[in-house]
Amino acid sequence: MFLTLLESSRVVTQATQATADPPSVFLEDMGCQMNRLDSELVLGKLKREGFRRVPTPSEADVVLYYTCSVRERAEEKVYGHLGALKHLKREKPGMVIGVMGCMAQNLKELIFERAPHVDLVVGTSRFEDVAELLGEVRHGERVMALDRKDLGFDRDISVRPRQHTAFINAMRGCNKFCTFCIVPYTQGRERSRSVEDLIAEAKQLSDDGVVEVTLLGQRIDTYGLDLNDGTTLSKLLTRLHEEVPGLVRIGYITSHPNHMTDDLARAVADHPRISRYLHLPVQSGSDRTLKAMNRGYTVDEYRRAIDLMRNRIDDLSMATDWIVGYPGETEEDFTASVALLREMEFQGSFVFKYSPRLGTRAFDEGDPVPREEKARRNQVLLEEQRVISLRRNQVRLGTEVDVLVEGISKRDAGKYTGRTDRNLIVCFPAGRDLTGRLARVKLTDCTSLTLFGELV
Repeated sequence: MFLTLLESSRVVTQATQATADPPSVFLEDMGCQMNRLDSELVLGKLKREGFRRVPTPSEADVVLYYTCSVRERAEEKVYGHLGALKHLKREKPGMVIGVMGCMAQNLKELIFERAPHVDLVVGTSRFEDVAELLGEVRHGERVMALDRKDLGFDRDISVRPRQHTAFINAMRGCNKFCTFCIVPYTQGRERSRSVEDLIAEAKQLSDDGVVEVTLLGQRIDTYGLDLNDGTTLSKLLTRLHEEVPGLVRIGYITSHPNHMTDDLARAVADHPRISRYLHLPVQSGSDRTLKAMNRGYTVDEYRRAIDLMRNRIDDLSMATDWIVGYPGETEEDFTASVALLREMEFQGSFVFKYSPRLGTRAFDEGDPVPREEKARRNQVLLEEQRVISLRRNQVRLGTEVDVLVEGISKRDAGKYTGRTDRNLIVCFPAGRDLTGRLARVKLTDCTSLTLFGELV
């Protein structure tokens, strides 16, 4: 049934023939920004093959989930969605159900075993082939595509969730085998795209109305090292700033403490349209735990990386990641994390409870820290960060900031929302649509997460 729909999308319909509805696809992405961008690329491929996107699985000929495998909760969420499709699959036996991304690359045939009604499992290096792979699906037969291949990064820029902002994949993979992380196994080694390709994509997006781009990489500050030609993140950022003047803001995530350089700090400081926001995961404030995680730095070395950036960049806004409950993390280790959080005065923290991942080096150590204790530590760090974030926001009250407007606030239809170049969320009332434009806002009130103000 589906193969017929796919083939019909490639045939020019004669005037005398009845016009068939194009095949429909529902796609939901989960996890990181890279997954969101990969999902855009998948939808672009399918659009060129004649597919149309639909908002619910019940309307779709094809249901795809672009998945994350970093934590167990993400995988269980996918299995929950797949379980909900069993009844729909019985009603529509021609429907094709596919799992893509890191979970597919990591669990492989285990997905078919746990969810027999899944037809397609596609790994991280094969998403560009999704249309062809769907064409291989037959009733009662399943397709698995996990082999590695070079990606072309071909993109349909019209397929993106927001008109004025976009992600750009600067590199893929990771060479840093942290003991808790599955990414190097699912994404492979680091592969950087050329500066010329990235500038060309940024120009194309800018010409289509994009005013903010964010460069993505698992360790974005290692961008270019694998090219062995002197390419660096600082040079890429500088050229984007100079050669794509239509971009109001240029961001980059996520960085690693071992690769903070003075060149990068100066590139940001010297070019006003480069974001003053740095996401620099620390994971733990304990040297013992950092060593067990194979993070490759000490707490003092992390401090020096932050000092290097803060000394060059005025009012740098920083966010970090923490893992609580890593195997062997003692109360003393956790207390060190609390102390470092207080010392560093981050603008925001993303706190995660340790989750064993099959295939990682830490998996064999089990999960000895009780779930209740991990939940307690999680809440302690979140509350410490809430107090710090609120204090940092309160200091800004009475000042004026430039806000890149994203659109109507989801919580208050009478206000617009956007972000500053330090990634601060700002809401304000406006009598006209300012989406995609910079607005000057005077800050008047705040919570720990959001600033409120009035148009100047």
